[in-house]
Amino acid sequence: MQFYGLLPAPNPLVQAADPDIKLKIGQIKKKDGYDESDSAFNMWDYFSDNKHNLIYQRFDNYPWSMIPLNNHRFAASCFFDCKKLLALNKEIRLTEFTSILNKNLYPSTMKKKEQKQMNLEQDSKKYNGLKFDSNFESGNLFTSYKVGLNEYDLMMQNDTNTKGNTQWFYFSVENTVKNSVVTFNIINFTKCDSLFNMGQRPVVFSIKCNKLKGTGWVKAGYNINYFRNKFKRENSSLKTYYTLSFSYKFEHSNDKIYFAQCYPYTHSQLYNFIERSIRPNKFAVVQELCKTISKLPCPLIIIGNGKKAIVFLARQHPGETPSSFTLEGTIEFLMSNCMEAEVLRNNFTFYIIPMINPDGVVFGNYRCNLYGTDLNRIWISPHKELHDSVWYVRELIKQINQSGELNLIIDFHGHSKKFNSFYYANSFCDEQKLLPFISCNLSKMINLRDCSFSIHESKKKTARVALQQEVKNYFTYTLEISFHAFRKLGPQDFTECSYKQLGEDVALSIFKLFENSMVKSSILPRALTQQQNDELDNLIKYCDLSQLQIGEDDSGSDSNPEEDVLQEQELFSFIDQKKQNKIVIQTKKKLNKIDKASQTDIQHYQNLMLEEKVLQRIEEQVKSIRKPNSDILGFQNIQEIITNYQDVPLQEGLTNSFQQTDISLQQILGKMQVYHVRVSNKNTMFQNQFTTQSNKPVVIILKNPYSKQQMQSKQETTPQHQELLSIKNRRRITSLTGRPSIDYKRLSRERQYSIQQSQQDRNQAISFTQQQVSPQNFLSQDATFEKIANISKTKFYDKQMLKNLF
Repeated sequence: MQFYGLLPAPNPLVQAADPDIKLKIGQIKKKDGYDESDSAFNMWDYFSDNKHNLIYQRFDNYPWSMIPLNNHRFAASCFFDCKKLLALNKEIRLTEFTSILNKNLYPSTMKKKEQKQMNLEQDSKKYNGLKFDSNFESGNLFTSYKVGLNEYDLMMQNDTNTKGNTQWFYFSVENTVKNSVVTFNIINFTKCDSLFNMGQRPVVFSIKCNKLKGTGWVKAGYNINYFRNKFKRENSSLKTYYTLSFSYKFEHSNDKIYFAQCYPYTHSQLYNFIERSIRPNKFAVVQELCKTISKLPCPLIIIGNGKKAIVFLARQHPGETPSSFTLEGTIEFLMSNCMEAEVLRNNFTFYIIPMINPDGVVFGNYRCNLYGTDLNRIWISPHKELHDSVWYVRELIKQINQSGELNLIIDFHGHSKKFNSFYYANSFCDEQKLLPFISCNLSKMINLRDCSFSIHESKKKTARVALQQEVKNYFTYTLEISFHAFRKLGPQDFTECSYKQLGEDVALSIFKLFENSMVKSSILPRALTQQQNDELDNLIKYCDLSQLQIGEDDSGSDSNPEEDVLQEQELFSFIDQKKQNKIVIQTKKKLNKIDKASQTDIQHYQNLMLEEKVLQRIEEQVKSIRKPNSDILGFQNIQEIITNYQDVPLQEGLTNSFQQTDISLQQILGKMQVYHVRVSNKNTMFQNQFTTQSNKPVVIILKNPYSKQQMQSKQETTPQHQELLSIKNRRRITSLTGRPSIDYKRLSRERQYSIQQSQQDRNQAISFTQQQVSPQNFLSQDATFEKIANISKTKFYDKQMLKNLF
């Protein structure tokens, strides 16, 4: 993205009031407001049903918006395998960042589409509305829909490899018309509350205003409202998304306007600051801490040459841009020519990592890196490649403690729910309270009552908690800075200048914290006046720190990423592709094998010349028993295949243990009458289905096409009637099997022999089986597989006898 410079933004005016604001907000809420009776309508439904209103889409993510494990789509998500990026032996430039993602990152397990230029409605010659764009650093608009004459619904992109984390927004519009008022509705925010309901406004940058007036980023917009909408979260049946709605009046025609949640601070902007201010400075050294997943450099700035050390971190969460402006102010102060800065440089060495998550910053994420990890939740055991910058910071801290003494760590963050700036610390000891107390009295932007000194369960893996053992006196803090305003002397919006002033105040607070232990030998002018310095000394000397009123819980922090993070099994469905592909191939082969066995068995019963209705019912039953649902087995729940692909899943309600089941044949075959016994000692697919843990053969029992009366009257039929039946049977078999006529004649002879010998075979079989077990027991309503299997143990000298028995 083009860099516009760090022009100070003027103090914004009070939000303009529209006389019809209540009516307009009421109309928006009526259209999109949450209703318990609404059906589960989620973002993917909205994305699918509003194609006719779609005018902009950042990229075609259809093949990559689905988690293979549960076959569930997330409309604005981008899932990929970061291991492919790690394998690239190439440094990626910002200009080719998106193209590298498109060509190399998306999982091969999913059906790929060729990367084609999308035909957007806003690019057509007939289109006369606003033209949207977010293909620049930190931009994250995924889609926009024109839902009214001057109204647009916008969907922000989820953090990469996550199911949400949408709160940051940054996009541009072109083709503006002077004095026209446009309403934007961002419909997929995830947090239940926002400072936008307490006076916060979006920040806006106009190209023409910048050229004509020198104006930079300013806070603007009106009719601002943040409310719960009707769209269900894709990963929750209870939670819904939230809508931010605001209006804006354009000052110029054919202008290009940028909108963002807060003042953007991109990776390019950081390097412009490094090249412009830090490298020329004699007190600072710039090094490279590491390369990130996408091969972007993570810079390390070292200031001072003291024996003791202080570490500053920022931008673990890419969307929390106030932290970068604040840390920039701290760096500028430490490099300045004043007495406090020189004393700090002589007594301390400052190790500063100003952008610990550059990948997330470039791609427009709000909380996570490219792998989908919240870096402020893995400090206990980071992965060297997937959490690279965190791993190298821990190694840096180990090296510092080997050669010196680490005295302080401050992790800079932004906060979207609270006013002011404030500290989080780990305990209520008086020493921990001293730095927040000094900062509160030194800066009008820091509020002591908003500070929290405890360790919530969800924060045990954060940098503040995980690194406390590495620091002398446990001086580890998280500094939270509001996106909106501070109100110590009345509400006042934060600007870029005020954020930098806050950074200077933090550095001065550190000076006062360690003042008594530092050697002072400087003739430079002081940053603090003598009066300010004396007042602070008296406050520190006479203050009873044990009586300070400080918050006890940090659970109200702006950090709750767990619900949007991919679970381990879901990540596994993307990253372990070789094993997954092998299992999918094995499963497809098994399905084909089951399908062939089902067809073979259906043909067997067709050859018995049953009635067509009976054949249809047998076919349904055989398929339902033998062939499981291919969608369930195949590829909707890949993790189940991975763990259990050795066994073919049974029909619902059945088990694969032949010896333990007590389900009757009537339950399996739909209460069909028993007519025919088929004994098989081969390892058929039925044995895979029902007897994977048994060596017993399988018996299939179906309905006899000939009852006793039919078999007795069969011999009494006239030759003409027999010939008609034979012709009828041959026609029926021709339509079912397509066998040659010679096979039909053979089947007809076998059937005739079966009828003639039925009485003789029946008497012999009954007399033999009465010595074993009565066949009638096998055919009772409560017949079980175990009982029927025992029939295979009887040593019949002719299996045809058993067939003819029924």
